[in-house]
Amino acid sequence: MEDKTVTGLFEEIKSDVTNYVTNTIEIVRLETFEKVSKGTATTAFSLFLAGLIFMILALGLLTLGFYLGDVFGSNWKGFGVVTLGSIVITLVLLLVKKPLKNSIINSVISFLLRKEDEEVKYTTKN
Repeated sequence: MEDKTVTGLFEEIKSDVTNYVTNTIEIVRLETFEKVSKGTATTAFSLFLAGLIFMILALGLLTLGFYLGDVFGSNWKGFGVVTLGSIVITLVLLLVKKPLKNSIINSVISFLLRKEDEEVKYTTKN
């Protein structure tokens, strides 16, 4: 084995530390990209699903309004009942706004802090 000088050891340590810092920054960057891309995909899917649910709900309420209009013998009565039902549901949602908001906030935070099960674990072999 050759004798290493203090300068040589210092240069080797400096190189190792530089590589470690560079690799750590790269890992953090890639993990950030992964979280952002998963969050964006989840948001896009949720928006698409919300739009689809809105369409189904709108068409369902329209159908219910016409059906109740036929039952009551007057379209304005049928749509009036549907409108009153929608107002009641809106008021109930406004009453549970805070717990619903906290639930959504907690879900987002847990999503951001969660370690994925399928995530590759970086290990070193001895």
